[in-house]
Amino acid sequence: MGKFTIIILIVANALASQIVFAADNRPVVLNLESSIQLALETSPQIGSANASAAISKAKIGRARSALYPNLGIESGYSYITKPTFFGETPVLDTDTVTNRLVARQIVYSGGGTQANVSHARLGYLAARHGAQAARADVLTNVGTAYFRARQAKETIDVANASMQSLAASYDAAEKLHESGIVTKSDVLRAQVALTSAKADLIAATNNYNIAIAALRTAIGLPQSTDIDLAVDSTDNAADAALSAVPGERPEIAAASASVLAADAGKKAAKAGKLPAVSLVADYFNQPVGAQFPRLTNTVMAGVMVTFNIFDGGLTSAAISEADAAAKKSRQDLENEKRRVELEQQAANLDLDSANARVETTANQVQSAEESLRSLQVGYKEGITPLTDVLSAQTALTNVTVSRLAALYDVKIAQINLLRAYGLTDVLANQMRNSK
Repeated sequence: MGKFTIIILIVANALASQIVFAADNRPVVLNLESSIQLALETSPQIGSANASAAISKAKIGRARSALYPNLGIESGYSYITKPTFFGETPVLDTDTVTNRLVARQIVYSGGGTQANVSHARLGYLAARHGAQAARADVLTNVGTAYFRARQAKETIDVANASMQSLAASYDAAEKLHESGIVTKSDVLRAQVALTSAKADLIAATNNYNIAIAALRTAIGLPQSTDIDLAVDSTDNAADAALSAVPGERPEIAAASASVLAADAGKKAAKAGKLPAVSLVADYFNQPVGAQFPRLTNTVMAGVMVTFNIFDGGLTSAAISEADAAAKKSRQDLENEKRRVELEQQAANLDLDSANARVETTANQVQSAEESLRSLQVGYKEGITPLTDVLSAQTALTNVTVSRLAALYDVKIAQINLLRAYGLTDVLANQMRNSK
């Protein structure tokens, strides 16, 4: 069974409870599935990335507008105190009204117009991949925060069990002291250990509250939202197998689109050194005023050629900027590929390490439990010192917490591996397919 076949099951089997929204001030009850569903609806990071994509999409329309005719109406009125004549020909009357309907169409721009459209389209493509990357980040962060919260909740259970065990040791020490079997020092040692366990429980509870706060942030909920974690076992991986093919990282896809967009930007900038040709046509109407030099109700058509001779270095600067942007985009793409390779290698190593620690700590917990039981019986019979019992309880608590951390490190490493190989949509898709 491959890593990916096991990994996706952590998602496929996290399908249990529904989101229970606050009614009568009841908390929102979340499991992995409902946490992800809620994040997809409320995450401001996803909303911001989608808005950026929408902005980029609007730029396509703005760039494409240059491909179509421009049609406009011009109207004007002027007044002079005395009419103007050229000889006997009236040039300007006292009152003059002009109306003009003008159509312009660019027929050649040195490829600049088409390059601008390509630049906008590729920019939109990059923004869409960027939105997918933001979505992947949110899914990864929610999964990580959720499992850290579950780990923190179970750590509270471990701390409670430790405190109850130490409370039993304290009671046993008091009874043995009252019977004259042990000295008062045993009672004091047991009391100190119990007090320390209570402090550990307080710390575990605080860590849980912090983990829940982190989960709220990952989902995109206000910190005032009351959250409870669902009491179920559906977040454990199953033995069945699902296959998955590593996908393309959206960051690499976005960087690749940015390279192509930068190349289109270079072409658009260089078009500034080439002539532009436009077709122009208008209809002229002058109901009031001297009709000079043009008669009213006439149509004019022509061709306009513009060529940039000198613009103070503006076009040259734009070309240099576009060249630099193209070089930067290629470096960004290369950097993104290397970063992804590192993430993939680290994710594989983290998963291997976590699985190894799970196997190791399983034996340690079993040995620690047996050791504690044996020492507790020996202490009650007066043949084992209390210090050994307290040490054994501490050892059991520590190794149980370590095992708990290893178990959840596996789950988080699995999610990070999905992220590293562009498979985080498995999280959302499995949830959708379960409906």
